[in-house]
Amino acid sequence: MASLEEKRQWIDKFFSRTGPTYDEVVHRFTLGIDRLWKKRILAQIAPPQRVLDLACGTGILTFSIARKYPESRVIGVDITKGYLSVARIKAEEMGVGNVEFIHSPAEEYLSDARFDTITTSYLPKYADLPLLIRNCRRMIVPEGRLLMHDFTYPSAPTLQKIFALYFKMAQPIGGWWYPEWKEVLRELPEVIRRTNWISEATEAMKKEGFCDIQVESLTMQGAAIISAKAPS
Repeated sequence: MASLEEKRQWIDKFFSRTGPTYDEVVHRFTLGIDRLWKKRILAQIAPPQRVLDLACGTGILTFSIARKYPESRVIGVDITKGYLSVARIKAEEMGVGNVEFIHSPAEEYLSDARFDTITTSYLPKYADLPLLIRNCRRMIVPEGRLLMHDFTYPSAPTLQKIFALYFKMAQPIGGWWYPEWKEVLRELPEVIRRTNWISEATEAMKKEGFCDIQVESLTMQGAAIISAKAPS
């Protein structure tokens, strides 16, 4: 299991120079499946007034929520300033006015406002999950929905072989197309193997009183979504 210090080092190392190409790389190297995963998250969001998207990156999920629910207010929070710069430019170019982006580590963000839904995608493997979920509990409305999505390492041996083969092929191709992503693609498989975010997150959710906790495995055990409801 990786320490929080290691996780923060991964963030600094992986994402300091990758903002301009993030959207393109995510789409290409998930073979377009990331869009399907985001749709699965959206399908679990009831019409909200306020949504918090933690580790929003360049706003892929943030903008999907904001466009689906134009009457809502969507706050995106991220630790990487370069990603937020990209997100703000996108908001202006797309004319999306119901979003706001804030620079902060996801775990440390706190707001006096309450949110109907809190989402996060690709954060859990890097996060201090007990702290993150404790602060989510403080900001979410009674019976609000918490949704967490990230990559997972398959448990089935056959799928583990596919996982290894995929990254063996993706690393040289990706490193050639996108040199700034070379280190990410080299180290990401080990990051995914070493994190056990599903069990950590569900344990922390139970401790904070969340209920109706459900884990949905996605695409050959390559990712998962955890959904939970805040206590009333």
